[in-house]
Parts: sequence; C-alpha cells; structure tokens
Amino acid sequence: MSDPISGTGLAGGTLAGASVYGLLTGTDYGVVFGAFAGAVFYIATAADLGAARRLAYFIVSYIAGILCSGLVGSKLANLTGYSDKPLDAIGAVIVSALAVKILTFLNNQDVGSLVALITRRGGSGGSK
Repeated sequence: MSDPISGTGLAGGTLAGASVYGLLTGTDYGVVFGAFAGAVFYIATAADLGAARRLAYFIVSYIAGILCSGLVGSKLANLTGYSDKPLDAIGAVIVSALAVKILTFLNNQDVGSLVALITRRGGSGGSK
C-alpha cells in the first residue's frame, strides 16, 4: 500500500507551484517566496484548525502577501531609510503572517465595538 502524501512532499509541491506562479505571472520571486513563507508560518502554528480551514487561511494569507507587499515594502524603506534594494519580499512575509491573524481578530469582535474603536481613533465622519 502506498502512504498518503507526506508533509515534505506537500511542502515541495506547494513550493513548486509557487515557483511556477512566479514564472508565469512575472512576479518577483522574493515576493512569491516571502508570501509563501509568511503563509506557511501561520498555518504551521495553527494546529487546532481543520484541513479545509487551514487551506483557506493559507490562500488568503498568500494572496494578501502578494498584493500588499509593495505597499508594506515601501513603508519599511521609508521607516528605515534603506534604499539599496526594494523591501517588497520582507513586506510579503509580514503581511502574509499577519493577514489571517487580523482577519480572525476582526471576525471575533462585535460590530459595535469595532465602530467605536474606529471612531474613537479619528475615523472618517462625525463632527469634532
């Protein structure tokens, strides 16, 4: 009998898929692997979730890392004053690792308390 796919085989296949994605779309490999690493970091630490939910969280985290990497990378460059190379790959890692954490935090909150939190911090709307 054959064994089911191992964790190493699954990680290798996913990494190969990320490489093909980067090759076909022309996305920077640093961003692709940074988003992959950030997404894997969250999935590896979330042991109490089912397989379908972990897969969904991985996909959301990966996509958020790729889409937001430029913004976070430029903010990091402005904060640190580093201008030799773009920091988009580090931005992808940070966003991917934090995306699902932030979304699950927001999902667990009451809508009224979120609105109060936003308006208390000077959100849009309302007179002063």
